Amino acid sequence: MSSERMTDRSWFERHPVKVAYDLIGCVLTVNRDGEPAAGRIVEAEAYAGPKDPASHAVRRKVARATMGGPPGQIYTYLSYGIHTMMNIVAHDEGEIGGVLLRAIEPVHGSELMSRRRNGVAFEQLGKGPGSLGQALGIRLDDINCDLLSSEELWLAYGEPATEIHAGPRIGISKSVEVPWRFFESPSRFVSSHRQGRCVAPDEVTLLIPLPGTPISSFPYDI
Repeated sequence: MSSERMTDRSWFERHPVKVAYDLIGCVLTVNRDGEPAAGRIVEAEAYAGPKDPASHAVRRKVARATMGGPPGQIYTYLSYGIHTMMNIVAHDEGEIGGVLLRAIEPVHGSELMSRRRNGVAFEQLGKGPGSLGQALGIRLDDINCDLLSSEELWLAYGEPATEIHAGPRIGISKSVEVPWRFFESPSRFVSSHRQGRCVAPDEVTLLIPLPGTPISSFPYDI
């Protein structure tokens, strides 16, 4: 398990698309009551502020406030009244944004994750944002927790992905064509929706609309 904890807030003070891309391969550790569980992030999804029709910042006041807060903090919410979802606040100065964590590859504490997930198969432990939250023990009251200083949740640099693909976001009804979901390829821990194209690091900026350009009409050049 990596021990090089991220402590540079400026790393998160970037467009959420850039942060989502770079989160692939990083390791998230959650330590509850002395029982740590950690997973290497293999799938993440970027959301911008009120100009992103699919973002919670459009319709939820608490989301707008949290996603506009200090980058590196956490935004959590309950999906379908059941699943606790974890987002990492990420945005340029004065903007709003975040990254939904969608899937992890377990790297530590798999037995603990298995108990929390009622004994599902290893590759299913953290596949999907709800499963990820359950496996790692993410709580709704983790909202506003600071990943740079918390003693319970933190990020570290992990093994970089050899290849990262970009594809449409999942589980939304607006701006569904926007390719802001990033995932490691190949990986058996990624969600079953694996349509996308390989994106090199120097191509990520091509996925960010110019200022004033609606994200749904931007010509994503990948």
